[in-house]
Amino acid sequence: MNNNETCIHDGVSPISLLDSLHHSQAGSGRHRCPTCAYEQGFYFGSSKKWNSYGSFCKSLKDSETCQEGSIAPTYILANLGDNQGGTGRHKCTNCAFKQGFEVGLLESNINEISIELVETPKGENKNKAPKITTPATVDFIEKEIRNKQLGFLGELFILKNEIAYLNKQGKSDLAKRVDHVSVTIGDGLGYDILSFDLNGNEKKIEVKTTRGDITRPFYITRNEVDISISNPNNYYLYRLFDFDSKLNKGKYYEIKGNLTNSLTLDTLLFIAYPKPKDK
Repeated sequence: MNNNETCIHDGVSPISLLDSLHHSQAGSGRHRCPTCAYEQGFYFGSSKKWNSYGSFCKSLKDSETCQEGSIAPTYILANLGDNQGGTGRHKCTNCAFKQGFEVGLLESNINEISIELVETPKGENKNKAPKITTPATVDFIEKEIRNKQLGFLGELFILKNEIAYLNKQGKSDLAKRVDHVSVTIGDGLGYDILSFDLNGNEKKIEVKTTRGDITRPFYITRNEVDISISNPNNYYLYRLFDFDSKLNKGKYYEIKGNLTNSLTLDTLLFIAYPKPKDK
């Protein structure tokens, strides 16, 4: 199974990113290929000519902005190939370009990543932990659930950090085996990155990313909890916070093993369906 999709022009982009794009049939990118837009964005972002997406946008003389605020060069959008098929059917090429640019920018700055491991915070007693009930709290959690781009960038950030750490410790053989499995295999494994400790033991790493501070709660799926229970010796949750993809900076803490032993799990969403009628 592969979590990438190839368009009719032989361009490649992650299915999860294509799926997260909003629909748009306006502007020069109307009915154009978002996969090709993603690749064009990646090309510009990885060129090292700009240090941020914002600085790139300011340099444009002719650009277009979509309803979500994503900016892309008009000449790029107008020259994309036509494509109304696949996961990217009728999706926004502006946002695809922006996502590609930010991923390319992060890829190109691997040597400039600054990431700090901090002590895992100690929470309240499970029986005293406050319920998450305020509209504001629910709102930002729902936003982070929807923000697949932020999650993908956080995963890439941790991926590069794991590779750099192993190389620095003289474990280049292990560094070559580090895999972004949520992309290469699929996002249903219960973890995002397969890495290794210095002894060669597997580390199944789930990444949770926020631009907020260390106190911000995060969402987690039943599958992720179940995988942590069945893999207590090699499951890791990396909570990446204070994340700034423009400056390539962030902090994170680790939680290892069965997540039910370390986290207070408060039900926020339910799967609902009609009950069967009484006989």
